Amino acid sequence: MARNEGNGDVSILDIRQDPSGLSILDDLHRQLRPVEGKEKRMPTMLLYDERGLKLFEQITYLDEYYPTNAELEVLEKYADNIAARIPVGSRVVELGSGNLRKIVVLLQALERAEKDVDYYALDLSIAELQRTLLAVPRGTYKHVQCHGLHGTYDDGLEWLKVPSNTNRPICILSLGSSIGNFDREEAAAFLNKFASVLGPQDSILIGIDGCQDKDRVYHAYNDREGKTHEFFRNGLSHANELIGREIFKSCDWDVLGEYDVAAGRHQAFCLPKKDFQFDGILFKAGERVRIENSYKYSAIQKERLWEGAGLVSNAEFGDGSGQYPKIMSFTPRIPLR
Repeated sequence: MARNEGNGDVSILDIRQDPSGLSILDDLHRQLRPVEGKEKRMPTMLLYDERGLKLFEQITYLDEYYPTNAELEVLEKYADNIAARIPVGSRVVELGSGNLRKIVVLLQALERAEKDVDYYALDLSIAELQRTLLAVPRGTYKHVQCHGLHGTYDDGLEWLKVPSNTNRPICILSLGSSIGNFDREEAAAFLNKFASVLGPQDSILIGIDGCQDKDRVYHAYNDREGKTHEFFRNGLSHANELIGREIFKSCDWDVLGEYDVAAGRHQAFCLPKKDFQFDGILFKAGERVRIENSYKYSAIQKERLWEGAGLVSNAEFGDGSGQYPKIMSFTPRIPLR
């Protein structure tokens, strides 16, 4: 049962099925023991603890990090058009909300349209939810009510399956090109899970990055200030916190970012500087441990993604070049609810 974690100014529901955080820890142990011939990985979710979210917010203001500014430009230009597609009475659920800098543009457009909707920000960090929702406390809008959902993507999916939460139109938001953090097959499966809870009046808005300029992509994740590498290192600190002791000492690790042309993605690795063992797992000096992928989507790859996810595109908002992040609106191919 969801529990309210808010206060007089903000409303936050705790929808976590596993409040201990053990699911991420289980993923860590599993991904560090790959099947033979496969590489070691760390869960990307390690990057998004309270400190990681603050670091990522700083990254979004860097000149090199084009995805946020490009998507913000799209929202500022098309917010009224997007708001027109969201029915009155909707529940608008943003997956991995983080900083509300972009979504506020859409909320203001909904307010201008005098549409009574409830916006739900889903995030892993209760502290960040409280901090960001304080920017839109109760009474900020007349028609838009803002709430927080404390949990993971899977928690959000289960919450959406509750009949009392599906008795109104639903609009799911996946902005920030976060779908690019999944492998291509995983991305289609992830979107399909959410499409399966939607009805014919519901929709999904997806931000997706089509940049094929390898140099621009590289510098977006390897900035001059080293802020993004600090963000990746923080994943090691979060792992230590979940384990309960300092296993992955930041000073004993390097970070490597590179653009994989063949795969069409930026990829980030943590590399130990010396051999060591943890829980029976041998880490060799210089061994790559993958911690994040950021896939970029060509026009053909986008079509394959929508097909695999069971979604039908009904609108596209962007600069027309196909090169940079755009926001696309979808409905489920076959209404399942």
